[in-house]
Amino acid sequence: MIREWNETTINRFLKEKRGQGIGKDYKPWLLVQDIASKGRSTRIFGHTTQRVHHMLSDLQLYYFYLLEFDDNVTDIREQYPLLDFHDMNVQVDEELTKKLFDSKTQVPHIFTVSFLVTRKRENGEHYYQARIIKQSQELEKNATLQRLELQRRYFEKKGIDFGIVTEKEINKQLARNIGWALNSYDIQDYPSLTLNLPHLKRDMVQYLTNKSDTFQGIFSRLEKEYSLDKGLGLILFKHLIAKKEVSMDLSKKIYMTNKIENYHVEFTGENGGDVGYAVGN
Repeated sequence: MIREWNETTINRFLKEKRGQGIGKDYKPWLLVQDIASKGRSTRIFGHTTQRVHHMLSDLQLYYFYLLEFDDNVTDIREQYPLLDFHDMNVQVDEELTKKLFDSKTQVPHIFTVSFLVTRKRENGEHYYQARIIKQSQELEKNATLQRLELQRRYFEKKGIDFGIVTEKEINKQLARNIGWALNSYDIQDYPSLTLNLPHLKRDMVQYLTNKSDTFQGIFSRLEKEYSLDKGLGLILFKHLIAKKEVSMDLSKKIYMTNKIENYHVEFTGENGGDVGYAVGN
């Protein structure tokens, strides 16, 4: 964690405009370099926001992948601070009051949620969801529960849906597969793909109609037909999934030697149709 939480640290963060802005202009309150995380910390580019995101654990990363692949998500703000918490007059009892200030410096704590997510309804109206990502064992600690209760009361006053997501609510295989596909969202570094993209997509879709063939077989055939370097067939396939032009069952572990029919692979068109994976928690 941050070595010492004091007024100097808060003022520095505010001067750096942390926790402020939306979309590509948002800067998280906590950055990867600020935290000695128990899990793996990751910087990852988000296509929804067009900026680099800071994930402080694998569990946060998995949830981020699910958000990135959700068509109804329009903005993702991670490590989001409740900067106006002390101005909201959140009702607290004596026990909870102790959690509002640093025990050593008596500086007000700046509570953060893992994600503040902006979503759109069918009518185009936007709304927010606040989500805290925690390992379920952390919820056994009284201090953790007290902090979460303070945040719950804050968002209740704000009229924003608040929830806690643990490893039990996240389909890790689905998240990993989405991350695997999103890795090839941008193929600008592969001119042999971009220069022939319309033709490659047409043939890839045609090959995918042979449900008894394997992924490996289809990719090898495409690479041979177009004299592509080995591995580019797979990159193209992942790109089409990331762009929602091809859909498949991403909840299963993917083996390249398996037949296509095992994964319900379908072409969804240039705009991706209605294919998506909603994050309901």
